[in-house]
Amino acid sequence: MSYLSLSNITKTWGDKTALDNISFEVQEGDFVALLGPSGCGKSTLLRTLAGLESADSGAIAIQQRDVTALPPSQRKLSMVFQSYALFPHLSVRENLLFGLRARGEDKQHFASRLADISKLMELEPLLDRLPSQLSGGQQQRVALGRAVIAQNKLCLMDEPLSNLDAKLRQSMRREIRALQRKLGLTMLYVTHDQTEAMSMADKIILLNDGRIEQHDTPDNLYNNPASIFAAQFIGAPPMNILPLTLKGDGHHIGNAPLPVLSDRQETVLSLGIRAEEIGLCAPGSGNLTGQIISYEYMGADTLVVCHLPALQEPITVKTPGMQRFSEGSLVGLQWDERAQYLFSSSNGERCHHREHAFQTVTQQYAIQ
Repeated sequence: MSYLSLSNITKTWGDKTALDNISFEVQEGDFVALLGPSGCGKSTLLRTLAGLESADSGAIAIQQRDVTALPPSQRKLSMVFQSYALFPHLSVRENLLFGLRARGEDKQHFASRLADISKLMELEPLLDRLPSQLSGGQQQRVALGRAVIAQNKLCLMDEPLSNLDAKLRQSMRREIRALQRKLGLTMLYVTHDQTEAMSMADKIILLNDGRIEQHDTPDNLYNNPASIFAAQFIGAPPMNILPLTLKGDGHHIGNAPLPVLSDRQETVLSLGIRAEEIGLCAPGSGNLTGQIISYEYMGADTLVVCHLPALQEPITVKTPGMQRFSEGSLVGLQWDERAQYLFSSSNGERCHHREHAFQTVTQQYAIQ
């Protein structure tokens, strides 16, 4: 049985549909990331789960108990906000205990619960400080501690690391994941950062314009994207999407003389290839020949941007280490057939059933 269940949740703001028929289930102890661009509805979804917003239709159940109409205090969940929402005039100790006092819980257990959480979150030396006397990472640990001390097994987090620098975000990702596993929390974590979602979550719910684009494991989202949106949102740089041209009985890349696909059933198709799956070789060898527009050294890799004839969008190649190139020079591009993805250009959906018909592009064509 699922720990958390959402059925056909819809939420509108005027003529804007923020949540469009959202349904999914979360198992007990799972870490689920709600991932998507700004404005896709992920924070609205989390606030609706918490009871801070009301759904226009649909149902929410926690441990098979319908909580759709219940206020936040009766849903038995904790929430960590992006701003931490600490009380500036209260010490760390009082911030941690605030929720227990507000709910009228037994004071006899306050000291032991405070001691446990302070040790767990490494806050023992900071209990008498005010939030203004803490670093960003320390404030984050106080916000986490306040959520955990409530002893609720469902925890919601709304972009809790967005205010931290890159190095601290990395360490806090590990801390949050370790804490979730140690306490057996069921966690829903809102983020726009694919690195956070991919490195922390058991499952990712990718949202796009209020709808679930794909609900899957991190590896399946990367290796088996269900749409162009998923393919380009997951992975850095985004997957190359090359529109194919239907000529005769085949679909061609630009003006390539040989088709990559012999199939007339779908008239508008696009080919997807990840930058890291493309290798560079001498012009005139490999699959295609491109012209180098620019390159960027990223440390572990170099990103090379190439122009292909008859295509408006360039193609990006990710090659290991530091590489130097002459802008305007020609370079061969090669990739394995198994690295190719096929999408419908009309609705963006993956065309699994057509991918068996892929052919190898072996004949070169010149830059025009």
